[in-house]
Amino acid sequence: MNDIINKYLNYIKTNRNLSRNTIEAYKLDLKKYMKYLNDKNIDFLHVNENDIFSFLIYLEKNNTSVSSISRIISSIKSFHEFLFLNKLCESNPARKLKKPKIQRSKIDILTEQEVDLLLNSPDTNTIKGIRDKAILEMFYGTGMKVSELVELNLDDLNLDMEYIICKSNKGNRVIPLSSIAKKYIIKYLYESRLKIVKNENQKSLFLNSKGEKFTRQGLWKIIKRYTEKLNLNKNVTPTILRHSFAIHLLNKGANISVVGKILGNTNLNTLQGYLNYLNKNIRQELKEKHPRG
Repeated sequence: MNDIINKYLNYIKTNRNLSRNTIEAYKLDLKKYMKYLNDKNIDFLHVNENDIFSFLIYLEKNNTSVSSISRIISSIKSFHEFLFLNKLCESNPARKLKKPKIQRSKIDILTEQEVDLLLNSPDTNTIKGIRDKAILEMFYGTGMKVSELVELNLDDLNLDMEYIICKSNKGNRVIPLSSIAKKYIIKYLYESRLKIVKNENQKSLFLNSKGEKFTRQGLWKIIKRYTEKLNLNKNVTPTILRHSFAIHLLNKGANISVVGKILGNTNLNTLQGYLNYLNKNIRQELKEKHPRG
């Protein structure tokens, strides 16, 4: 391993116009990276994308600055490119890795109390109310994007095993169904959808009042209609429900890499935003409730 790293360092000294300080920084970055892989019993010649992603999450959780992570990503990308070009490994797992943006946008979410108000607002004694309840439970219970929810078909449901297959342009992923989401999906299927559907060949899970597949705008309007009734004074969107799902899970102690996989999100910048939100809340909680605060 040390021989290969030394060959890589000699390579960048010879072939890249980098300062001595930059090369030394790359060396320290790789030392930290290799230590992490060794601690996890991961062979650096057989690293995959998830291994690198887990390392970056580890750095974030240990309060590594965004600028440092950005440089470390450059080091890792350069190193794995060297391994691949020199045929020391069969693929380059860092090829698609992107640097985090230094400026992070503010993440808006609902409180758990506001989520309860929203999810309990549909009248489940009506056909549309049952459908809307199921839709809202799915949005918050899975963290799916509106485009993903629109594309759900009946065949994507596995109620016995309590999961749903979510399709996206990044590939399919399996998302567990909560007991509440499962309950209202079943209620929707047997008490609502059967009365809404017009064509027995219709495979879309959620249908509008015409018995047709929902549009993205149609699903968004359902959320808007109920939030306006509740006067939440927030512009609630599917994205806010997605962020709320993630933050609330993390607040309960969920692992951020697991949450990222459920969301189908390998965007480090977004996950860093979640961690920053948690850090802010933790500081506020300490300030407000610590006996010596």
